[in-house]
Amino acid sequence: MAIQMSEIKFKEIKNSEGSLLRAAFEYIAQSKSDGSFDEAKLREIMGDKVNSHFVNPTKEEADEMLAKWKSNPNIELPWDFGSWFDALESAELEFKSIEIDADGSGQIVFEQLAWPSGGIDATTELVKAFGGVVISNNAI
Repeated sequence: MAIQMSEIKFKEIKNSEGSLLRAAFEYIAQSKSDGSFDEAKLREIMGDKVNSHFVNPTKEEADEMLAKWKSNPNIELPWDFGSWFDALESAELEFKSIEIDADGSGQIVFEQLAWPSGGIDATTELVKAFGGVVISNNAI
């Protein structure tokens, strides 16, 4: 039986961001594969994206976000870097490849090692952190 790979397709990655997105993806893929996934190293690779894209809430802000979520669990809350890293680290995904075309479109290809797989939202967030827009996601 052939393994069906999952894909997250995206667009609008600026040329200046493509190599940074590729470097982050390649680090995540390789380090998860060899068991060396390190939060500080990923933070270093992602540079200013850590502070510009992810939140770093105070205790009060975190409590407010939790209260909003408790009143409506369907709202989408922003990721903090540590939680995002933890979601990627525990994701039952094997990252295979990333393609980024000159027009800023592309795709991330991965294998789901469990169904349903955790970490898919965190994977789409990688694209968003570099300014991309996810246009399709065929993962379960």
